Amino acid sequence: MKKRLLACILVIAMVLSVGATAVFAEDSTHVSPSFVGDISIDKKDILDSQNSFEFSMTPKSKEWKNYSSVQLKEMLNIPLSTAEKMDTATLLKTVLDYPFMIDIYAYDNTTQGFEGLSLEFNGAAVLLQRPDLAEKLQTIYKNTIEKIMAVETKNNISDTEIMQKMFMESLLVYPKVSDMLSQDEKDAVVALSQQVSDKLQTSSLVMEKTSVMAAAPGDILYYGYVYPPLSSTPVLVCSRQDMTSTEKTATNNYFDATYPTATRLSTATYNYNCHSYAWYLSSTGNTWWMDDASYYMTYGYYNQVTNPTAGDKVYYTGAHSGNVTSVSGSNITVTSKWGAAGLYRHPINDCPYYIYTKTFWRH
Repeated sequence: MKKRLLACILVIAMVLSVGATAVFAEDSTHVSPSFVGDISIDKKDILDSQNSFEFSMTPKSKEWKNYSSVQLKEMLNIPLSTAEKMDTATLLKTVLDYPFMIDIYAYDNTTQGFEGLSLEFNGAAVLLQRPDLAEKLQTIYKNTIEKIMAVETKNNISDTEIMQKMFMESLLVYPKVSDMLSQDEKDAVVALSQQVSDKLQTSSLVMEKTSVMAAAPGDILYYGYVYPPLSSTPVLVCSRQDMTSTEKTATNNYFDATYPTATRLSTATYNYNCHSYAWYLSSTGNTWWMDDASYYMTYGYYNQVTNPTAGDKVYYTGAHSGNVTSVSGSNITVTSKWGAAGLYRHPINDCPYYIYTKTFWRH
């Protein structure tokens, strides 16, 4: 407690002596600014030297449910100056512990997910530029796997630990990170993943140019076509490798806790995504994943409207689609599939995609 108090006093003194305007003006020259302001609304974020970062709230906090996800992301964002002063290992742990790290699975793939995360969280934007990220990530991943393997049974391993493993594996296959790894390092990482996956009953990591044959969750198995209403022009879709039941349970629980204002209607799965659910078939029996829904808004069957009503489609430009479920004044409720995560009913902005421009479509 004394260390935290001393750290807070030192931080306040530094801010007063330098000036907030000068500090944040300097920050903007290092990393592209995020859509969330550089200054956190909640000033309880505490940095203890260079060793740890404590977020002011987590989904386990009683007050978490009192805020929307938009407010929480603003409160939990850290200044660029803070992120840049962290060593890479500390920054990596901070990003892995960020409550909305789970959002990377709400996109068509985790590469897009990390790009979206970087727009909202300065810690991620800085981390992905670090030249020693791959080195530090391998070390933390190895230590994490060894810790999990030391646990006697799978039942003693929490959903949070499973998600941390999944987060690190998603980072390891992120192009900027994967390109830093030698073939020997890739093989070593895959071997660790195979070892722990057997114990957890999760999918094994698959790296490019390895001999591993099993398909990783999200990998494309085959392609197909669907036809929009009254159109003879086909839209490309695909079938993807699904998650294991262990991964689905952990993903469901993590998203449910992180977005308490959203109601999950169906489980996490790679069987279908938001665009396919909204534009092709609004059923949990849907088996197609659609990367691009833009044709549905261009061939004339749907018309853009400004005042949405129940039954309309909502398009979060370039990122997400959903069905408008109800409208009451300015309160709009949407039902949408969150990438590989579950099918949710939620307030229109209380979701992983609030920063994107929204348009409404009606037939």
